[in-house]
Amino acid sequence: MRFWNNIEKYLDIIIAVVIGYVLVKFIDNYSYFFQEISSVVKIVSPFIYAFIIAYILNPLMSFFERRLKLKRIYSLILTYTMIIGLIILLAIYFIPELVTSILDMIKNAPQFMTDFQGWVDNILKHEDVQNIKQYLNFDTSFITSKGTTIVINILNTFMERILSFTNIIIKWVFGFIISIYVLADKERFIKAIKKITIFIFKEKNGNNIIKLVSNLDRMIGVYIGIKAIDSMIIGIIAFIGLSILGSPYVLVLALVVGITNMIPYFGPFIGMSVAFIINIFISPFKALLVLVFLFLLQQFDGWYLDPKLIGGKVGLSPFLIILAVTIGGGLYGVLGMILAVPIMAVVKIYLDKLLNKSIE
Repeated sequence: MRFWNNIEKYLDIIIAVVIGYVLVKFIDNYSYFFQEISSVVKIVSPFIYAFIIAYILNPLMSFFERRLKLKRIYSLILTYTMIIGLIILLAIYFIPELVTSILDMIKNAPQFMTDFQGWVDNILKHEDVQNIKQYLNFDTSFITSKGTTIVINILNTFMERILSFTNIIIKWVFGFIISIYVLADKERFIKAIKKITIFIFKEKNGNNIIKLVSNLDRMIGVYIGIKAIDSMIIGIIAFIGLSILGSPYVLVLALVVGITNMIPYFGPFIGMSVAFIINIFISPFKALLVLVFLFLLQQFDGWYLDPKLIGGKVGLSPFLIILAVTIGGGLYGVLGMILAVPIMAVVKIYLDKLLNKSIE
């Protein structure tokens, strides 16, 4: 009995030593542990993709259930029929055209750069410019060599990303199939996750975590969904406008404009810059027209379309949006930029509640 009393007396010290030993071993062999974690993630990745797909498609299925009063089975069939039809249309018409345009850009990049340097050389032949050039000892020959290399590297990287994406298509296909079962029994999954959360974190903390996740889900769903509609509209208008202006690679540029529009403040400038750079190799005057058109389009989006669709739903000032996008982009790249705004909105809600409580 005395032995067990002594054990209980030093139990905290024993637990601390064991935890310390485990942590030291983990730090010494972190590469092995991370490799094992990575292997597990690869194995279960179809299930991760399934939950992501189910999360994305859930609003559409819920819409059919609420508005059309359809049963779950019919809502599922309608949802997946629409998505499969959209994928088929993209595979037949959109993706081949996109790949062809990128390959054509890669092939013609040296000629574009040569034409552009010829345009620059014509300007530099002017007497006043010649004097400045001699004074600065400015050599234009680097434009073709360096410019061509940069453009080709960017396009090759883009193509490599597209091809590398095809390597995980099989996992996404499995995820797509599994997501049907996830959506079919979504209430059961949600209930199980809530039970596990409360079991691990106890009732009070568990309910707070569930409430936090619910707020994040609501804010991300509202912001990302509406912003996607906004960006799709801007991409379609860009496609029409660029076609009228006679811009090359209209599909690629409209896609870039639409996708980058998802990033607040910084995104539209990226889209405009890409379109301007591509067109300046064809015709500087056309590039200027494209730049003016896209600038006016973004003004229309910023002053009318975006406020009309999103309004004050996120409740963030421009300063906080720019701060969120900067931090999100620095930590997680483009995805971080897109998700930063709704996450910052939820953080602000809780900070406001905390500050109001402290004042009271």
